[in-house]
Amino acid sequence: MTASSAIRQPPARGPPHRRPSDPSDRYPARVGRDIPLGRIAGIRIGMSITVPLVAVLYAFTLAQNRFPITVPGQSDGNYWVAGIAGALMFFVSLLAHEVGHALVARREGIGVEGISLWLLGGVAKLEHEADNAGAELRIAGIGPLTSFAVGVVFWFFHKAVSGGTGLTELYVELFGWLAFINILLAAFNLLPGSPLDGGRVLSALLWMRTRDQTSAQAAAARFGQVLGAGLLAIGALLAFGDRNENGFLVLLVGGYILFSATSELRASESMGLLRGVRLSEVMDADPPVLPAWMTVHDLVATAHRHQPHTAFPIRDVNGRISGVLTAEAVQASDLRAWPTLRLVDLAFPIDRVQTASTDDSVLVTLQRTRASASGRTLVLWPDGRVAGIAGLDVADRALRVQHARQGGQPIPA
Repeated sequence: MTASSAIRQPPARGPPHRRPSDPSDRYPARVGRDIPLGRIAGIRIGMSITVPLVAVLYAFTLAQNRFPITVPGQSDGNYWVAGIAGALMFFVSLLAHEVGHALVARREGIGVEGISLWLLGGVAKLEHEADNAGAELRIAGIGPLTSFAVGVVFWFFHKAVSGGTGLTELYVELFGWLAFINILLAAFNLLPGSPLDGGRVLSALLWMRTRDQTSAQAAAARFGQVLGAGLLAIGALLAFGDRNENGFLVLLVGGYILFSATSELRASESMGLLRGVRLSEVMDADPPVLPAWMTVHDLVATAHRHQPHTAFPIRDVNGRISGVLTAEAVQASDLRAWPTLRLVDLAFPIDRVQTASTDDSVLVTLQRTRASASGRTLVLWPDGRVAGIAGLDVADRALRVQHARQGGQPIPA
């Protein structure tokens, strides 16, 4: 679609600052549709509706099965208080694990969209992948390390209250269980297969050794497939052979790991193709830089001069880039206001516009663009001058570039 036809279409209903969906999103899209829980260090925290249900199940199991057997003689009320406390502290432990990932990612210069707790644990939703293997290793490794540290803290609590009688015995057991479950969580997460943290650690180490991030991620995903299949087999033996109720949980975890690892393996090659193309190869180069005081009417009247561009940087009276105007914003505005509506009033302010360098990869740019309200990335030369604008269509352009590089050979789907 040319700039002229895009801008001259009848105004669409709805707010002017809508962001198109991002087909490049490879991360679980839970944050944003979750039950909000607040913020930690400025990071948005949410939880799936499954969390309260699982917490109730954990509390019931502790209060009615575990504690009455390990610490007999307490009242039902005491068992339930300890059970509820155990379930809550378990999910707080999971949250600490994800906060560890998020804080290290932010220190590595990666934005964090939020943290979500869900049925099988949690996820820290990062804006884009790590720029180097060292950062990937630090981000992945801090999660199990945090869980281990939390387990050690609970173990010290367990030892501090050991030897008590009566109600104290119940909390000796509670802290012992929390210590065990967190250390077990740390050990399990270090298993070398995606999507577990151990798979990310393996990928980072292979990346360091081979200098090939794509093959490293594919290898970690294959390890994850083997791990998931193995857990499925163990879960089936436990659930249907020994009639062990934990077998169904192992089946669920194994199925999740196998499915996620398979998805990552399928995506790794396409992601490698996008990773291998620079923005300078696919951006809309040299977009017209328009004055902020120009009216929308004047822009539409001269739109034929700006083809094929559909997004424009705007500059203020001091010559600084102050925002980016998109064709979608013009379409969604009131036609009757065009004669007096200035571009600065309709454009996305520069602090809401994602920026990137001409040398950045298409993959990282697409991942970052999810957080961009405009759905566009302003591409800059190393000296800060405007080089171009990249939209979500750069993925298709990048695949065409790779297709040409491979001598017209088909690009894997």
